[in-house]
Formats: sequence, C-alpha cells, structure tokens
Amino acid sequence: MTMILDNSENTAKCVGLWLAEGDSKTKYEITFTNNCWDTIELFHETMKNIFKEICPRIYVYFPSKENITDYNYENIRFRYYIDERANKPYYIYRIGNVNFTKNWHNIINDTKTKKELYKYILQGFFAGEGNIKTGSHSNRTVRISQGTRNMYVENILNYFNIKYNYSNTERSYVITGRKNWEILNSLDLSILNKEKNIKFNDTFLSYKQWHYPKNHIKNEIIKILDTPKTSKELAHLFKRGQPRIQTILTKLKRNKLIINFRIGSNNYWIKTDKNIILISKRKLQILELLEIPHKISDISKQLSICWKATSRRLNELKRLGLVENKGYLWYKLQTKKEVMTL
Repeated sequence: MTMILDNSENTAKCVGLWLAEGDSKTKYEITFTNNCWDTIELFHETMKNIFKEICPRIYVYFPSKENITDYNYENIRFRYYIDERANKPYYIYRIGNVNFTKNWHNIINDTKTKKELYKYILQGFFAGEGNIKTGSHSNRTVRISQGTRNMYVENILNYFNIKYNYSNTERSYVITGRKNWEILNSLDLSILNKEKNIKFNDTFLSYKQWHYPKNHIKNEIIKILDTPKTSKELAHLFKRGQPRIQTILTKLKRNKLIINFRIGSNNYWIKTDKNIILISKRKLQILELLEIPHKISDISKQLSICWKATSRRLNELKRLGLVENKGYLWYKLQTKKEVMTL
C-alpha cells in the first residue's frame, strides 16, 4: 500500500511519472500509464490529496483472458481489456476534468523549477522510463528512455553531477561507471518500482572488490527501510546471510532507529521516524468494524472467526495503541501514525 508521506515530495514523484509516461497533448484529462500498480496507487493518492474529490477510471490491459483479475478500490471505475502484446498487466489512469487538468499543468510547471525536488522528479522519471541493462564484460548500465534529447532531464542529471551519454541508437540516456552508480544509489533512484529496485540494488552490489566502509550495510539498510522489508528481502539485496542481517536489524532496533511488525509469519522492518504502524488485513477489518464500538462476540460473528482469535487480534491492536476496551465493548482509538496493511 502506497503512503502519502510528504505532499511536495510525492507530488514531485508524480510529476516525474507524468513527464515520463503521461499524456501532455490533451487539455481535457489527466492521463498516466504504467505497468506497476504501486506507481498507479501513488499517483491516485497524490491526485486525491491535491484535488480532494476525484472519480478516475483505470483501464487494465491483461496479456490474456486467463490473467484477468478484478480490482476493487474506492471511487475508482475499472475497465478490463486484453492486449496480447503485453508481457504483464499495465494500467492507464485517467481523470476527465478540464479544470483539474489545467491546475495539474500549473503544478507541473511550478514543481519543475524547484531544484530541491529534482531527486523525487528523477525517481518518478526512472520509474516511468528507466531500466537497468547488464551483460558480458561487467556491463552495468542505467538507461532512461527518451525518443529525442530532453533538456530538462539533462538539467537534472547535470545538477547531480551525473555523467551521461545520449544514444541515438538506443534512444536513451546511458549512464555507466561506479561513481555515477554511487550518486544514483544515494538518490534512491529506483525506489518507486519494486522490480527495478531489486535489479538496481543487485547490480549496484555486484561490483567486484567492493570495499565497504565501516557500517556500510547498516547505513544502507536504514536508507532502504523507508518502506517495509523483511530480513529475507534485505539478505537478498545485500547478498549476506539472513542471520547476519538479523543481527544488524536487532542492533538498529535497540537504538530505536527501526521497528518491526509481525504480519502472518513474517517480520516487517521500517524506520521508526516514519511513524507507521503495519497491521494485517484481518486487523484492518476489525478496526473498520470498531468505527462503532463492538463486543468480541459481535466481531467474531461478523468476520466468521472464533472468539479466541478475535480476542488475540484485539489485544495485539491494543498493544499498538489502536484500540481500547471498556467493559465488554471495544473502541477504536485515534492515532497520528499512518496505519498500513500488507
């Protein structure tokens, strides 16, 4: 589930996404295309935050009829189609509103001028048009696809002292070299797309004779834990054993830099300063019921689970400071933290 952590930062990410894969020709609608649901959700949450009342449509294109699955998201109308050329589902997000479109273009023009937001614009641009190329002879290349040279993209790359070439053959900006990879890593370039992020980190950590400075992995883990991760995922990213990663996580938790939440059989870790509480979908169902105070027996009946399981989930939510009980009734508590489900 995507979060709105900072309005200006998320707006900048969405500006980058839209500049990469949005429709800039129409004046009647805001349109954005991507094959990663997380970016679609980020774009939707940001549009909702900016314009408050929206009723978008999402057109979902599946490779075949066998791949079709229903999506259910409040106030979004979904339409489903088949595109046999597609390797995976992709999405077209549309808001048909002339005033919103005009305002969105004003926001884009204003955001593009703010150099302090270049990092987030570049993240969005890479999520839309970026990819990683690896191959023989230790080839490690970051590419940003563009049909022709884009002076705005070049301004951002120059701002961060990233060396690049534009390849007419590949119709892309081509970035190579360890120093450039280090800069891009510090910018969390690939953070918006899970698949690209895994490939970026695997490639970045694949440099031979990489002499890590003291506490390198610990510091890198802290940066990565802006979003929830398991120790298994971190072990894969850093090519280290899970026990080694768990030792580092335990030390970071002891220093109150990160916190963990158990969902199902997995422990998810995230930075403490994100003020996020992770809960299971079952606990979310209980919280939604507790908009009105309920007895344990009523919750059990409505969710078709035994009262013992309900009691355990309620006590877990109580330890998280999300509910309280007064006598037989359980109440939902207000919290300033972001509640997320995985």
